[in-house]
Amino acid sequence: MTTLTRRRALEIGTAMITSGAVSGCLGASSGNDTESQTTVRTSFFVLTDFARNVTEDATTVESLVPIGQHGHGWEPSAQVQRDALQSDALVYMGEGFQPWADKMVENVKSERPESTIIEARHDIDLLSPPSHEEKQSKHHEEEGGHNENHGDETDSGTDEGNHDHGTDEEKHNHGTSDPHFWLDPQRAKEAVTTIEDGLSKVDGLSDDVLAENATNYRNQLDELDAKFQSELESRKQGTVLVAGHNAFQYLGERYDFEIHALTGLAPDASPSPADVRRAQKLVEEHGIEHILAPVFESNRAAKQLVSETNAKDHLPVTPIPGVTEEWNKKGWGYIEIMERVNLPSLKTALGVK
Repeated sequence: MTTLTRRRALEIGTAMITSGAVSGCLGASSGNDTESQTTVRTSFFVLTDFARNVTEDATTVESLVPIGQHGHGWEPSAQVQRDALQSDALVYMGEGFQPWADKMVENVKSERPESTIIEARHDIDLLSPPSHEEKQSKHHEEEGGHNENHGDETDSGTDEGNHDHGTDEEKHNHGTSDPHFWLDPQRAKEAVTTIEDGLSKVDGLSDDVLAENATNYRNQLDELDAKFQSELESRKQGTVLVAGHNAFQYLGERYDFEIHALTGLAPDASPSPADVRRAQKLVEEHGIEHILAPVFESNRAAKQLVSETNAKDHLPVTPIPGVTEEWNKKGWGYIEIMERVNLPSLKTALGVK
């Protein structure tokens, strides 16, 4: 049986995408090897990384979403749907998070009932949506529904913003909870346990191996949590401003700082003029010197705020909805992105010396 380590799977996936040999999956293997081994597929990058750390060399874990996209409103090709139907296990976030994944789960349940379906956020305590949701609606009503588009530039010259987000109903359907729980490492640990439990039901996977791997990874998440706690403790600033959608309140809750954002939960919502004016006032009131600009979103609003306020610069931050080509080439997973992208930007924005 051919097995792939997490790092080797990433290397193979990058090589195949570069050669044009694969479309729509991250770290996919080729040929007939997957027919002879257990295959786990996932609908979201963070879940891909969690599942890979739980399985390690025990099996192949593949993402259904291409590198450089976040997969919220993205529509899978026919081949991707066939891949899902051939999976021994399918890991998705939960109903309402990715409408296309919900449809795919129903298809797998109907056509391949022997496949294991794992809802990663099962039983996780979710926060209510950020309060900006009500403010945003009020602003849009006051502006007569006008929605000025500040979003025609993307970071770093990449194609990270080049994706379809689906219909308005799909874009905003996160229900009554904020789904971005994984930005709290302690809640991320709960998802890892759920994935471990689900995979233990899959034929061909050893419970002992999964348990050992999951324990090791949960320990790493504890170390990540302790690092954030320690390095953000001496902050001088208590408020950050995100020039994008409000996906970061789990970070603020966990590490005790206040999050403000231009827009609400929808990942592709464009800020209104009222949103920009509100942000300008926040910069002045709180003495904010660094604006946080989410990767995978336009940085135009962040640049505008820097040019029109006393803020000095904008910094990258990410709720990790996907993986960029650069991160993939470096073999970065959830922990590496949290440590090397989010933590340095938060330390600067919060005035850690």
